[in-house]
Amino acid sequence: MTKLTPKQRLKICIVGQLLVLIAVIIPTVLLANKESTYYRFGPNDDLIVISIKINTWTRYAFLLVYTMIFRICKVFINELGMPILTFNIYNPNQKIIEDFTRMELQVLANIMFTLNAISYAITIQLSILQIDIAVFSGIFSELAAIPTIHILLKDKEFKSDETKKEKETSYFQL
Repeated sequence: MTKLTPKQRLKICIVGQLLVLIAVIIPTVLLANKESTYYRFGPNDDLIVISIKINTWTRYAFLLVYTMIFRICKVFINELGMPILTFNIYNPNQKIIEDFTRMELQVLANIMFTLNAISYAITIQLSILQIDIAVFSGIFSELAAIPTIHILLKDKEFKSDETKKEKETSYFQL
C-alpha cells in the first residue's frame, strides 16, 4: 500500500466530511417534523433570542448583523489567539517558554478558555433557534476565516512554490 501525502490525506478528509454531511442532512430533512419552529425562515412570533422577540424584518436584520459581528470576532480571536496559547501550553516538544511567565500564561489561558466557553453557549443558542440562523452563522464564520487564514499564511514560506518557480524558470530557459 502506498503512503499518502499530507495533501492527499487532506483531500480524502474533505471528501469524507462532505459525505458525512450529506448522510446527516438527507435523513434529517426527510424525517424532520415539518411543524417544528426550527425549519422556519425569517422573523416569527415564536422566534425569541435572549428574551428578545424577533418578529419583524428589522429585528431579524439586527439579529443577523449581531450574529455576523459575533462570529467574525470569534473566528479572528480563535484563529489568531488560541494557537499562541495552545502551542505554548500543549506542545510536548516545547520545554522552554520565552514570551510569557508561567503566571501570565496560566491567567491568559484561563481567561481565554472561560470566554470561549461563554461564547460557545451563545453560539449554541443561535444555532438551535432556526435553520436559517444556523446557516448564516456558519457562512459568517467561514467568510471570516478567509482573511484570518491569509494573515496566518502570509508570514510562511512555501517550498512547493519555490520548486514550481524553479521548474518554470528552467522550462522557459530551455
